[in-house]
Amino acid sequence: MHIENHRLKDVPFDATPHMGREITPRFLVMHYTAGGSALNSVRAIRNRGLSAHFFVDRDGAIIQTVPCNRLAHHAGPSQWRGHDGLNNCSIGIEIANLGWFDRKEAAGWTRSDLGGRCLPEPEVLIARHRNGGPSMGWEAYPEAQLKALAALTEAIRAAYPSIQEVVGHDDISPGRKLDPGPAFPLARFQHLGGAAGSGTLAENDLGAFEVSSRDNLNLRGGPGTGFTVLGKLAPGTRLRVLREEGDWRLVDLQGDAVPDGFVHGAFLRRIGG
Repeated sequence: MHIENHRLKDVPFDATPHMGREITPRFLVMHYTAGGSALNSVRAIRNRGLSAHFFVDRDGAIIQTVPCNRLAHHAGPSQWRGHDGLNNCSIGIEIANLGWFDRKEAAGWTRSDLGGRCLPEPEVLIARHRNGGPSMGWEAYPEAQLKALAALTEAIRAAYPSIQEVVGHDDISPGRKLDPGPAFPLARFQHLGGAAGSGTLAENDLGAFEVSSRDNLNLRGGPGTGFTVLGKLAPGTRLRVLREEGDWRLVDLQGDAVPDGFVHGAFLRRIGG
């Protein structure tokens, strides 16, 4: 995939009237549509006076509706890393996905606004949202969709090196928004096409460390004790630090530059130093 003159080549461009001034994108914001096909969501969002730059369907098909250098109305009230109102500095991607389900029936998972439509159990992940709330069902994201989204992410970050980070709508509007939800593998996208985050570790501070705690160290899904524990790291476990976020460190356990989770920096010791 390749972006030229702020448009993704060889995909439909269905211009929306709901776009604003020119922007310099600093973030890439992932959403789910809470609906059916990408095309239906383009129409539904347009009818509500809203917009996003891209829509990605379950089969990987992509529709663009706003040039990447123009403001789209996708984030609403939002804050992230000192920025207020992320519409002003982000590219929004809507991913075709029904989102959450709160009722289990014989045919599968559903909710009241779906008109009796149910999603079969193999297509649903049961989880609590990391920002709180009860355990619910969440539509899984098909691999074809995720592969197309990964290629799109890389194309966007290649065209716009100003982008600092890939985030979810639920990151920038916690308590107000749930998308893209716990079924979305956000960590898979955070380092595509560039370093995620805006940490301040110098280049020579990144690298090989080991766990220095006496007991097993919690590996968490985010930079804080309120995030889900993904696993336990034994004392002496070797890892690489990818970035800092306050007292927390995003780490890579496999040496493949793919983030595996966060640990507290107080319990790490540099190898050889």
